[in-house]
Formats: sequence, C-alpha cells, structure tokens
Amino acid sequence: MKKLLLLSALLIFACSSDDEPLDQSFQSVESEFKGLWSGDITGEDNGTWTLTVKDSGTLLGSFTSKDYNEIYSFSGSVNEDGELIASITSGNVVGNINGNLNNESSLGSYTVNNRNGNLQGRLASEEESQIVNNWNYYSAEYESGDIIYYNNEIYCPGLYMEFREDGTFTDYFYADYSNNPDPECPQEPMYGTYSVQDGYYEMLYDYGTGQALSESDIYINYPDNNTINYIYQNVLWTYKISIED
Repeated sequence: MKKLLLLSALLIFACSSDDEPLDQSFQSVESEFKGLWSGDITGEDNGTWTLTVKDSGTLLGSFTSKDYNEIYSFSGSVNEDGELIASITSGNVVGNINGNLNNESSLGSYTVNNRNGNLQGRLASEEESQIVNNWNYYSAEYESGDIIYYNNEIYCPGLYMEFREDGTFTDYFYADYSNNPDPECPQEPMYGTYSVQDGYYEMLYDYGTGQALSESDIYINYPDNNTINYIYQNVLWTYKISIED
C-alpha cells in the first residue's frame, strides 16, 4: 500500500511539473547591445574596425590598420553594462581591446603589437545591417542605358559578394569585356574588411603581403529585402540574395 501511495505521488508531481513554466533564471537573456557595430581607429594606427555582438553578448570582429596594411581578428564579450573586452589575434594573441558600448555609440582603446590608440564608432541601423548576407551579382547598367545581366557569356558563373558578421568580405567578380565566350574561370576571389560609415560602406581590399590596402567607398541602396545596388565607375551595379526573384 505504501508503495502504491508513493507511486501515485510521483505521478502527480510529474504531471504538475509539465504544466509549469521553466524557471526564468535558466533562460538566456538577450544582450541589449546585440547588432553590427563599426568605426574608426586612431592613434599609432589609422584604420577601421567592425564587430557583431551576438544575442548572448559574445562578439567577433576585425581590426584593420591602413598604416601597416594589416588585418586582425578579435573576439570577446560585452557585459550587461556595455563594457567590452576582446583579444586581438593574428595566428596568436597580439593585443586587446577595452571599451564601452552605450547609447548606440562606442568608445574604447586598443593595444596591438605594442602600438596603442583609440576606437570610436556606433551601432549600425537596421537598414545598414542588411549588408550582412551573401549577394549574387545580377546586373550592370551603363550610362548608355545598356544592361548586362548575370547570365551574359562575358561573366564567370556564380559571381557574388559576401559580407560577414566579423567585418570581413569576399568579392568574386570577373568579366572578359572582349566578349570572349569562354572567359578564364574561375578567378581568385578578393578579400578584405568593411565598416559602416556615415551613409556609405568603407571597403578595404587586401591584395597580399607587402601591398597597400585598396580603399573603396560604396553608397549602397536597398530597393527591397532581396536587392542592393550602388554606383561605381559610372555603372549601376545590382546584387540579389536570390537572382530568381
């Protein structure tokens, strides 16, 4: 009889537990600082930085020195007060970042390879943050009104630009404007870092050891959630997440 009563009590407890919500203390709290942040580097380096704060408060990003033609990665976290701590790496740890993210602006300091300076920047808007995605080349519209689409024979197939959360990008683009029906494909993609500036994106292309970073400023528009376009060298370039739409 005692065994039967004990079994009944356990069943009642198990059933009632299923109906109760989980203890909120065990649920993850979304960081109020989550999003895409970027800005400028000053001091013994001149350059840019970009990072993404995840829901959990962890972060990853890139630190780019124009003066020394160097691109570093960094990772760390931001606490509930907006205090940021990150380690800068290039194969191994070469420096650190300390700062604060508050009121959608950021201030901080860095040390990298015994060089020191300051960081400043801001949280990207919802529209600016749309850049983080894989964008497929769709078309190029020239001043003459001519439009060349992605499936033209002068292009290598599968051309794209990918912008990542850590502030890096890949740009794979190749066209043979001599109208060669069999362009030399594939070509090596180009890499670099980007940062959100006032109304435009600053892109720094890395062409390898000993070569200066190449800088391009592009003013990107978002006609819809599937499309970006911008003017470069008097050509309107259009990219889409899905070129079927």
